[in-house]
Amino acid sequence: MNPALFFSYWWVVLIILSIILYKFILRVFFGMVIVPEDRIGLVTKKFVLFGDNRELPNGRIIALKGEAGYQADTLAPGIYFGMWFWQYEITFQPFVIVEQGHIGLIMAKDGNEIPTGRILGRRVACDNFQDAKAFLENGGQKGRQTAYITAGSYRINTFLFELTIVGMTHIRDNMVGIVIAQDGEPLPTGQIAGKAIQGHNNYQNIDAFLDNGGARGLQSQIVLAGSYNLNPWLFSGKKYR
Repeated sequence: MNPALFFSYWWVVLIILSIILYKFILRVFFGMVIVPEDRIGLVTKKFVLFGDNRELPNGRIIALKGEAGYQADTLAPGIYFGMWFWQYEITFQPFVIVEQGHIGLIMAKDGNEIPTGRILGRRVACDNFQDAKAFLENGGQKGRQTAYITAGSYRINTFLFELTIVGMTHIRDNMVGIVIAQDGEPLPTGQIAGKAIQGHNNYQNIDAFLDNGGARGLQSQIVLAGSYNLNPWLFSGKKYR
């Protein structure tokens, strides 16, 4: 190539290189991150140099105040700036899909301790586990959860939540379901089955069952033919004609 020709049209070369490398340039110099429409961005902050909130409190794995580590807040689909590659690592995570006929059971990797004698973390307001920050700030408990998610698409922070998908409970016509609870109040002496409890919607609302005095063990209330969102971490049972 003629050097004189190159120097005369250097700006054309610069434009071509900018077009080819624009994503690299925006990422390095402007900290731009593009989250695709079918993904969320999980954020890991590599370090914090200044301020009061540089390290996570003891026993915590999720950052609520911008500390170094896994961040509670995620990036919804869109364009973001200031996410410098030397400070932030972005992991693209597909939406969580729960198909029809299934429910999603949730285990939290961080949060308050479950009280002694209980086996499941209680429900807190957190937009179906899509708001990790709200879950932790509202007192969400570490471990398996009473609440679950039904069929749909969800933006779940998998740094905090682990999902297990199971089928709904189906009881055929001419059959009934006998329910056994793994948690609740102790059965009164001399009783072999828990008393009838109101408001739990055929055992689909664990928190109502526990809040209203549901007992662990065999239940006196049966479940009739139909399909139910039963959390197998608390309720098990058998089907009888």
